[in-house]
Amino acid sequence: MDTVVLTGATSGLGAGLTRELADRADHLILHGRDTGRLDAVAATARDRGARVTTLTADLGDPLEVRGLCARVRELAGRLDLVINNAAVGGGADPEHRETNRYGTELRMAANVIAPHLIASELWPVMPPNGRIVQIGSAGQAPLEPSDLDFTRGYQGVEAYLRSKLALIMDTIDLAARGIWVNVVHPADRMPTTMVRESRLVPHATIDDGLLPVLRVALDTELAGITGRYFDRFELAEPHPQAADPAVRQVLQRWIGDQLALAGV
Repeated sequence: MDTVVLTGATSGLGAGLTRELADRADHLILHGRDTGRLDAVAATARDRGARVTTLTADLGDPLEVRGLCARVRELAGRLDLVINNAAVGGGADPEHRETNRYGTELRMAANVIAPHLIASELWPVMPPNGRIVQIGSAGQAPLEPSDLDFTRGYQGVEAYLRSKLALIMDTIDLAARGIWVNVVHPADRMPTTMVRESRLVPHATIDDGLLPVLRVALDTELAGITGRYFDRFELAEPHPQAADPAVRQVLQRWIGDQLALAGV
């Protein structure tokens, strides 16, 4: 592979993927929010022989996401793979509803709008055999179409679960536009910051999550599959609401409205 983009590269699954991709890619473009942690993970990748570029951005802010995409396009002569790994979890205080500076609920902004924008902005410069992989979750909760910003009865973990179903819904619609993009649930409750903040007991290791992601990203047998959800290694059906075109249409309008609020 020539160039790979990985968001959320500084810890957990992202750090593990950085290690694995450093052996496979000529150029790794690693995203994170903390410069020090990015430098540390980049050094590890360089030790394995990869050329590495680091980029910082707040994925909860669509303007910063657009700037990230513009920088990637400047850097990459050929962009083969994008893995949208970064996500905001349920939070340390599950009753505290967080928003970005435009008033968009933070989990929907970072976990849905950011991957949507990255896929939309980077796919046009990717080759026909390029791939975009969204890191999803087997934990999914139905959306309330009249309240996608979750202003009523807010609960952080529920917001996270809703955002992961919304990610699958958006992936279905991105694929309908001709984008090669799939969602994969890597493993149950890996020991990530998100799991620790939610006070959940880990059920799996980071290594357990690596192979499912790498398979969706690299397996040539999956070249003709797009717009689908993988539960680890297997194609699976997400929450039934994902198949509802009316709800997906509401979600697409809402994403467009939030991007317009941010001036994107």
